[in-house]
Amino acid sequence: MDLSAVEAFVRAAEARSFTGAAKQMGLTASGVSKAVSRLESQTGVVLLHRSTRSVGLTAEGAVFFDRCREILAGLKDAEAALQQSAQVPSGRLRIAAPMAFGRSVLMPALVAFKRQFPDITVETSFSDVMQDIIEEGFDIAVRIGDLPSSRLIAREVGFAHWVACASPEYLDEYGRPRTPDDLAGHDCVAYMSPDTRRCRDWHFMSGSRDWTVRVGDTARQVVDQCDALIDAALADSGIVYVHSYIAADHLRTGRLERVLDGYNTPRRTVHIIYPTLRQLSPKVRSFVDFAVEAIAGCNALYRPSEELDVA
Repeated sequence: MDLSAVEAFVRAAEARSFTGAAKQMGLTASGVSKAVSRLESQTGVVLLHRSTRSVGLTAEGAVFFDRCREILAGLKDAEAALQQSAQVPSGRLRIAAPMAFGRSVLMPALVAFKRQFPDITVETSFSDVMQDIIEEGFDIAVRIGDLPSSRLIAREVGFAHWVACASPEYLDEYGRPRTPDDLAGHDCVAYMSPDTRRCRDWHFMSGSRDWTVRVGDTARQVVDQCDALIDAALADSGIVYVHSYIAADHLRTGRLERVLDGYNTPRRTVHIIYPTLRQLSPKVRSFVDFAVEAIAGCNALYRPSEELDVA
């Protein structure tokens, strides 16, 4: 089937005129009319009603028109994808992420990304307050935990595990808890969500038993930033419960020490999300592909908490 004739038919039907279609296609009205007539001969069906002033779809033409328009749109998308694949990723890339994840995982990874894609300017916004990436104009965001249904595309890139830890100095003075029940006798620094203003509970599992420690009920110190939890732990303020990637470096250097490491803790999925688009821009696609590999290489994300390498 002649694609140029198909396009002439679709444009004429949309414009309800051969003249209007001709202007869009850079042809003469006679040329468009002949192309449609050729298509009708090929299909053996009258597709358009003709009058001296306008054209209109026949019943059969209306069915054919919907399919043809969809096919032409798909061809345009394919052409755009082909052109984009040859483009060098460039421009400003806006990324939103939780504060601690951005500082602990994303910032180190961006060094290699900028070397690989020198024509991309990266703008980051780190906040523990949930941001609407469409309304605020972000290209990409990192989300940790369950995702609400939305118009966004989500790509799973890893898992974050919880660890309970404190400074060796605090533990030498106040002792090391052996079970989650022992936490009742310790200073536990609580985290309050900036969105809900609720304190996060601590969860532990062993065998068939689960523990939920409601530290917000008894904590003498409450913070609303994850980095502040680490600062509190390093200052010997007590025991904290944080994602593995936040504490990993301090655990490796010995500035912090894990407690209750014989217990399992929940894991949360790390996603990269971005708006639904038929064709991703080269800059977004390049970051998504890069981030999947870079974040997958972060041991503090992918290893179960009980296997976190702190050596």
